[in-house]
Amino acid sequence: MRRRFILGCVLCVSLVTAIAGCGSTSASGTGGSGGSPGDRGLLVETGPGLVEGYENDGVFSYRGIPYAAPPIGDLRWRPPTDPAPWTGTLVATESPNICPQEAFADLPVPGFMPSEDCLYLNVDTPTEGSGLPVMVWIHGGGFILGEGLQTDGGTAGDLIARHRGMVVVSMNYRLGQLGFLAHSELTAESPDGASGNYGLMDQTAALEWVRANIEAFGGDPENVTIFGESAGAFSVCGHLASAKSADLFHKAIMQSGSCERPWPTLAVAEAQGEVFADALCFLQNDVLACMRGKSADEVLAALSPAPNFGFNPSDEPTGSWGPVLDGSFFTEQPSDAFTAGNFNRVPTMLGFTREEARLFVWLGEIAEPPLDVTADNYEELIAHFLGGNTELAARAAAEYPLGDYSEPAVALAAVATDTIFRCPGKLEAGKLAPFTPTHLYQFEYPDGHSQLEVALPFIGASLPSYDLGAFHGADIPYVFGYDPLLEIDFENFSTTLNTWQAGTVDEALWLEILGYFSRFAATGNPNAEGGVQWPSYDTEADQHLVFDTTVSVSSNAAEKCDFWAGEDYLVPELMD
Repeated sequence: MRRRFILGCVLCVSLVTAIAGCGSTSASGTGGSGGSPGDRGLLVETGPGLVEGYENDGVFSYRGIPYAAPPIGDLRWRPPTDPAPWTGTLVATESPNICPQEAFADLPVPGFMPSEDCLYLNVDTPTEGSGLPVMVWIHGGGFILGEGLQTDGGTAGDLIARHRGMVVVSMNYRLGQLGFLAHSELTAESPDGASGNYGLMDQTAALEWVRANIEAFGGDPENVTIFGESAGAFSVCGHLASAKSADLFHKAIMQSGSCERPWPTLAVAEAQGEVFADALCFLQNDVLACMRGKSADEVLAALSPAPNFGFNPSDEPTGSWGPVLDGSFFTEQPSDAFTAGNFNRVPTMLGFTREEARLFVWLGEIAEPPLDVTADNYEELIAHFLGGNTELAARAAAEYPLGDYSEPAVALAAVATDTIFRCPGKLEAGKLAPFTPTHLYQFEYPDGHSQLEVALPFIGASLPSYDLGAFHGADIPYVFGYDPLLEIDFENFSTTLNTWQAGTVDEALWLEILGYFSRFAATGNPNAEGGVQWPSYDTEADQHLVFDTTVSVSSNAAEKCDFWAGEDYLVPELMD
């Protein structure tokens, strides 16, 4: 078996806060009482029991509402089950546990500890109103990192709720080996004859919670938009393709992610699971009991992902953890389902940033062992994430000649940007558009801030010699409205997060993007009268919206996609 991990789409802000060890900010709440949907208080009745949040400037916020039972003990590597009901009132004012992830295994952060008891969600809602549009955020992190609120709170939905009258939900879901392990014995014990995809099942359980409970928070369960970035976007297109998610959402937004790269088959994922089981419980008679008896840290240490964003120079086996074509959650490859029109047909928005992969190449350069991109190994590295296709890699190196770029790392990033994000994204938009209203965008603003600028001195690294440009994840702060240049108190593990400064280009761009996203979520049409009109996508016109210092309509978002059309470059991350 050949194990590969293609430039894992790790949400940069999750990584940096993991390295920096920033704690979550918290807020105190005040009391409230229930009432009619149009006159709500802080106290809300959900299926399992009462919850109470806190109020801040016209928004009720709830943190850490359980949507499923803790997946521990015998529930590890099983589909999520309903949470136990509670008596009294659940005070939902503190950020919930994050799900176990290797980045935090040796990094104890006060008030911010990973736990398998992590299946919680968060709600931000205006203090007044009923039947409001609902936006459900699915976080990124390559299916191995991340959390719904982000460590610093930068993906909290309170600004969206306050400025646009939306109800915003986010959730944590199982990650890595705990969320996506397939194994023959897990398949055998499953009534569906499948294993893997537990993290996606968690997301579906959260959407079922939304359908059952969001009306009590002022939301409309018949007007739900799912949106996510990176692995969150891969999750969104997965829900588009899965019958398990039918009728749980009504619009979809994918930021920097598509489902054109095939999922590994169940057989291949099970083969990886056998390697994992041998690493964790070699020669044990009851391998499932053994694996369920191990600590989360022990599980994460077995067959962990490659340490430098997919380019593994050693011979040590590494894991690839993510969605699986399991025959249950997915009965066909999403890319094939989209071609045939066999998917949940809801209005869809998708897009990417212009220099997506520069971030990953640079993070690989500062990882251990470091990624060193040179003229001599340029073609070899291209072949690495083309599944070993050396003939195609040679032609790609000629299509992206080193002389066109400031240095080899930038050239490699251009190849990765097109083959992982932009060309698959355009391909997917073209497949969806004949069946449902589809809108394509490209985020091009080159001066977006990043937490990297704050955390770099702490981790002893510096920015690369090349400009990161509009890198992967750079658009997220312009959706949620929080400036990632937060103030960090490293001694006390606390953060102060600020909004975009009034009157700046950043604030103006945020308001533009927020307007398009929220109008789309409310009605399926992102356009406003008098504004730049975002056309629906079709392959002939090939038009998309550009988000930059100004908003405009352009075409041919990635001219190199003509080269990749028809090439066998979209290969599974995990192969025989």
